[in-house]
Amino acid sequence: MAEGMSPLVSVLMPAFNAGRYLAESVESVRGQTFEDWELIVVDDGSSDDTGEVARRCAAADARVRYVRRPNGGQAAARNTGLGEARAPLVAFLDADDLWLPGKLAAQLAVMEETGADLVYTDGYIFSEDGAAPGECFHILPGEARGVEMFRTLFTLNRIGTLSVLVKREALDAVGLFDEDRAYQNSEDYDLWLRLARWGASFYGMPEKLMRYRRHAAATTYAASRLLAPMLAVILKHASDPALDPMLVRRRVRGLYRDLISSLVSEGRFEEARRRMREFYAWDGGAPVTALQRVVLRLLPRRYNYISREFLYRAEWHVRGLLGGRPGGA
Repeated sequence: MAEGMSPLVSVLMPAFNAGRYLAESVESVRGQTFEDWELIVVDDGSSDDTGEVARRCAAADARVRYVRRPNGGQAAARNTGLGEARAPLVAFLDADDLWLPGKLAAQLAVMEETGADLVYTDGYIFSEDGAAPGECFHILPGEARGVEMFRTLFTLNRIGTLSVLVKREALDAVGLFDEDRAYQNSEDYDLWLRLARWGASFYGMPEKLMRYRRHAAATTYAASRLLAPMLAVILKHASDPALDPMLVRRRVRGLYRDLISSLVSEGRFEEARRRMREFYAWDGGAPVTALQRVVLRLLPRRYNYISREFLYRAEWHVRGLLGGRPGGA
């Protein structure tokens, strides 16, 4: 990138107490075979050495910029980065994750060939100690757009934020990340749904071009911390007329059940009961939900076992006898 000229890609990296991993993540951007980028590291009010590490990275490479803001969460940090971004294309990378060297180049080629508004890739999940990658994301490859993609995403979020390259004009059309704390850790999911509903075209690349670090400090460590905001996002979009009511019922019911089960496993019984009250009201007093409500009140430590071994099995058999669809009403 020549001095004074805007880059082609702005890479946004929110960082909160990420000093241990930040330099490695920055190096994975600097190691890209495509070089016309800027990297904006947004320090979200860190109390460790994140700022010091980021300033060293910026001093070593003029394409790296450091911005500090009061703590506000990932959505607010990414929005701050968007406010600083100068490029027509935007990519995201958290401060503890990594890109493989050819990621941006491969995505740019696909975007040019297909005209997609958003290109995402598959990738590896690796452990905190840097062990060899094992699990993959198993994305949905190929092109999808608009309502078709909206329905697909509503069923399951198949897009890892660190894999995304998106046109800035598409982001401007749907607005920023929603900073409501109810969506924190799933604000990206909400954005993909809004882009799809707007009519954006998506292209999934089967190539594994990024590495997601799974460790105890990650926001996905406690299942409820991911399931609660995911449920909030789904409820936000559940009334969209493009969605089949049966699809909505399966998705919302499944998330409520998973969330309550996770809260019980984590020993958070009062929160589980609060969520059960929400679920019971939403589910219209369905028989299994009504029984679960009683079990959770009287036998909370046996809730998951009784649900799994008796209530869900009975529900499945009844649906089979009645000719109902799995997961239906």
